[in-house]
Amino acid sequence: MTGQPRPWRPENFDDHCETCGAPPGQPCEPWCDTGYTAEDARRDAVRRQEAADRDRTRPAAVRRPHRP
Repeated sequence: MTGQPRPWRPENFDDHCETCGAPPGQPCEPWCDTGYTAEDARRDAVRRQEAADRDRTRPAAVRRPHRP
């Protein structure tokens, strides 16, 4: 699939691990090669949103490096 991924929905954060079935917000099983849970996804989404908010509030001159 190409293009932008679909946006996160609140119910995405309540999904269990697709590989080992770990409940949302709980660590995956030791044998699980995914190792990524809903809590990880929530934390990443918050970090991305905070970074986007910071970028939006900075002036354009600060965001873009100077090119001679």
